[in-house]
Amino acid sequence: MASPLAPTRPTAGRVGGGLGLLALAGGLTALAAQLPGSVRAPFAVTGVAAIAATAVALITLYKGHNSHKYLGAATLWGLGALAAGLFPTTTLGPFPMSPLAFAFGELGLLCVLLQLLVRARAGSDDPPLVVDALMLGSALATAGWDAFARTGHHGPAGWSAAVVVVLVVGSLVACSAIALAVEQPRLRMAAVGLTVNGVGTALAAVCFHHEAVVAYAACAVAAVGGGVGLLCLPRDGVVRHGGQAAERAARRLETASLVPGPILLVDLVLLVIDPRADSVLYGLYITVLVTFTIRHAATARSIDRTTAHLTFQALHDSLTGLGNRALLERALTEPDRASSLVLVELVGLDDVNDVLGVSAGDAVIAAAAREVGAVADELGGQAYRTAGDEIAVVLPGEPAQVVRHAERVVAAVTAAPAAVPGAARFPLTGVAGIASCPFGEEYDAGDVMKPFVQADIALRDAKHLGSGIVSVFSGSVAAEHARRSLLRDRLHEAIREGCVDVHFQPIVSFTTGRVDKFEALARWDDPVLGKISPVEFIAVAEESNLVVALGEHVLRSAVRSAFEAGVFSVGVGLAVNVSVVQLQSPGFADIVVELLDQYQLAPHLLTLELTESVFLDEDSPAERVVTELAGLGCRIAIDDFGTGYSAFGYLGRLPVHVLKIDRSLTQSLTDDLNGQSVVTCVVDLATRLGLTVIVEGVETEQQAEICRFISAPLGQGWLYSPAVPRELLGEQLTRVYPTPARLVADGA
Repeated sequence: MASPLAPTRPTAGRVGGGLGLLALAGGLTALAAQLPGSVRAPFAVTGVAAIAATAVALITLYKGHNSHKYLGAATLWGLGALAAGLFPTTTLGPFPMSPLAFAFGELGLLCVLLQLLVRARAGSDDPPLVVDALMLGSALATAGWDAFARTGHHGPAGWSAAVVVVLVVGSLVACSAIALAVEQPRLRMAAVGLTVNGVGTALAAVCFHHEAVVAYAACAVAAVGGGVGLLCLPRDGVVRHGGQAAERAARRLETASLVPGPILLVDLVLLVIDPRADSVLYGLYITVLVTFTIRHAATARSIDRTTAHLTFQALHDSLTGLGNRALLERALTEPDRASSLVLVELVGLDDVNDVLGVSAGDAVIAAAAREVGAVADELGGQAYRTAGDEIAVVLPGEPAQVVRHAERVVAAVTAAPAAVPGAARFPLTGVAGIASCPFGEEYDAGDVMKPFVQADIALRDAKHLGSGIVSVFSGSVAAEHARRSLLRDRLHEAIREGCVDVHFQPIVSFTTGRVDKFEALARWDDPVLGKISPVEFIAVAEESNLVVALGEHVLRSAVRSAFEAGVFSVGVGLAVNVSVVQLQSPGFADIVVELLDQYQLAPHLLTLELTESVFLDEDSPAERVVTELAGLGCRIAIDDFGTGYSAFGYLGRLPVHVLKIDRSLTQSLTDDLNGQSVVTCVVDLATRLGLTVIVEGVETEQQAEICRFISAPLGQGWLYSPAVPRELLGEQLTRVYPTPARLVADGA
């Protein structure tokens, strides 16, 4: 659908109306030439007025946003032409009325064109089109006056002044139309008509006193031109071009601006050969110089504005309006006081991006930037956006003094999701690292970004400690960072060489004591760093974009080991953790299909454990992959239920088969009655929905007894067994663990 402000092309009806006006004008002129002199002039005047009225009538047929303006302009021109024709010899003091009436009539057209010229470059850094129209118009008026003066159309001082006025106004109308057509090529026909109107009006005004027939003919032609021009103008105005169209328009206008030079040069040559210059001509030449000066001044201002705009773009972030990393580097290059750099990372933004999309994530970032910027301004600092989810703040003072201010900055980001529709349900927090900005003798011009590097190291340390934490760079923080860097490199090598082991923790039936399935868990014993906690190396994998490769290695290794140990042959299942990043990676579903085919594995024996964030938005990419895998027959489990979002609302619409109660709820079973009530309700609701419940973190006999009492079917935890290597899978398959009923009996 076309924009309501887009220029419209002349329709057949408008062209037909213009041709009709042209035929009418020709007929009236031919008829007037055959009439006696006493009635010739009034008849011609009546014809001109009729043409103007016809133009007005045609314009009213095309309703649009600007039709009333075009109607007023046509009416004003018709009244001016009528007054000039009825009173050709009347004077207003020393000034003849007819040229002034023509000039008055042209003002409506000039106002319409000037408005369109302003709109054509609204909001642009380019020189205004009005300035170009003034420059072209003044040059044309100067050459026109000299030409008319040389042909003997001089008159009294009042006559000359009036003619100059109409020459200038008519030239401005013509040149404004030309400038508009150069900027908007689709308006060429309108520009031709309005140019004819401006030139014809000027000619009629000059000739009215000496050559009435020529004047009336010119007036008729001007009416036709004005009518056609107005009819061909867009009813709803023009819009500013952008991109390559704007560049082409600027080049065309620069070419057109060269036209006045040769015209004036020829006129100057004529003045040298036959000097007949008068004060009016000198005045017009001065006007030309002034308009050229204004034009070049406008060009210079345009260049300055463009330079300032590009500089701002180069130094500021387009999404948030904050300074970017280049501006931060400039600020660190010229320190004027003791200050500290606070580097803040938004925590929880991935959930917004995964569920609501990147545009919603960008809106949350922009809202967080506003909150952080407001706090920074209040504290006398400056905020910068240095990465996708990172905001840097330079605050006055040493790190020890800035810590409490950094906590305010971190707290400010929590309000951001509330400003974005649909994002309030996602908790957003932050972590921050602080480093000192060298000042005075400590300043090193060769390493201005050192504070940024140190703050980033402190930020990584804060991320490992939890959300909302602020860490200050120190020697111990640097040492821990060095260890994690080594760990990242070693993990990359271990994944590539297949050195990350998979252990299996049994999930046991509370009723029979037998293993129902195993959960595959990654374990890593590095020859250089020793045994590494899964919490630590999985966090490093997520930071280093290694989680997809690690997840694929664990999935393939777990299925292969379980198959080789005979797990699937006895009907025992396997559960594998899958991250949202894995689900969104290309080809994950194909890998699952490949493994099912390779090991002839019944799909219901493979359970994929996911976090709740996957299901918070309907029809997300991750959810579509989950639906596809469930369609194959794989079982889908919600891991760690009881933390995070924990809602039953999505369970009814999604292919979920298993609900795993988080260990934090398991611990509450024996801590207070409220905790036991919560778990009981979760088990009851899940059972009613047809879900299998697995209780995680079962560590005591009392917890196992309560789970069996509330009809929870399955549990896993250290009460039964820690995760065991693949060599012990056979033993686990034959083992029968004590059930809560047996435990009670033995105690008795």
